[in-house]
Amino acid sequence: MGLFNFFKKEKTIEDNWFDIYSPLNGKVINISEVPDEAFASKMIGDGCAIEPCEGSIFSPVAAEINIFETNHAVSFEVENEIEMIVHFGIDTVNLKGNGFERIAESGSKVKIGEELVKYDIDFIKENAKSVRTPVIINNMDLVEELKIVANGDVKVGDLLMRVKMKK
Repeated sequence: MGLFNFFKKEKTIEDNWFDIYSPLNGKVINISEVPDEAFASKMIGDGCAIEPCEGSIFSPVAAEINIFETNHAVSFEVENEIEMIVHFGIDTVNLKGNGFERIAESGSKVKIGEELVKYDIDFIKENAKSVRTPVIINNMDLVEELKIVANGDVKVGDLLMRVKMKK
């Protein structure tokens, strides 16, 4: 170890890991159980899904957000360059915003656990194909390893996934 390296903090294995927290209350399911081929086959990205309970979508990470015009999905741009999406349900874009109430402003920087969009789960269940909600990383080329750490029921703010970033 060189003299200058002595003063630098030694990296631990944990330094390359990034935590993602649950954006919803519900039950964690495998991404393959989402009734949409683009999500189930991981064409859009990798992660997991949540079978939600009544409530709201909260931020799973600290990031700049973009809320889709119809309020059914939120994308996240994290400082470490990770790009994510929480896509509430399947074919919910067809609801044209009905069943959703925007809380946060698109383009704003949010903290973990900040409320973003409220949803009416009963309305959405009656009017959309599914309420299963993919939580995925879109740019998996930056990811060395993805671990889904939650199992079964989760609450907003529970650790959902851990991502090991490529060096």
